[in-house]
Amino acid sequence: FSAWDKPLANFKPFDATEIIAVRTESMSPAAVYALRQKVLQSQAPAAPVAAAAPVSFTEAQVAQGKAAYQQNCMDCHGSSLDNGEFGGAPLKGSYFRNKWGNGSVASLYAFTKVKMPPDRPGTFSDKVYADLVAYILQANGYEPGGRELPADPAAQQSMTLKRE
Repeated sequence: FSAWDKPLANFKPFDATEIIAVRTESMSPAAVYALRQKVLQSQAPAAPVAAAAPVSFTEAQVAQGKAAYQQNCMDCHGSSLDNGEFGGAPLKGSYFRNKWGNGSVASLYAFTKVKMPPDRPGTFSDKVYADLVAYILQANGYEPGGRELPADPAAQQSMTLKRE
């Protein structure tokens, strides 16, 4: 989903005479700034952003994710998630923090589902991908809780990976 998926409200394209009229005006930097502020204030306020929610997954989900990982991911990413023989990126430690530590669970889940395993991406069930993500999160120091990590990306979107 992106901004391009929605029609623009009250959109009217500029015509050539409007563009010519604006280009002939000479504006000072202060006038440009004032105009920009006026335009920004006239725009409708953005939809409220959902509050960040803590990451949630269960111990049982971690165990299921570990089993799926050992069967499908260990050859590339290694037995400790960062020592693979076949070039898989490290899934824990500083590499993980730098790549995923400022995003949401939804980003990690979507990447995993779309790209993994490389020879057959998207072949696991949504539940298996959620279990794998739970295992990776636990390996990176996120604590299990009382609720499973949902397989629904919309529910994962507010789950931030940022640490306080």
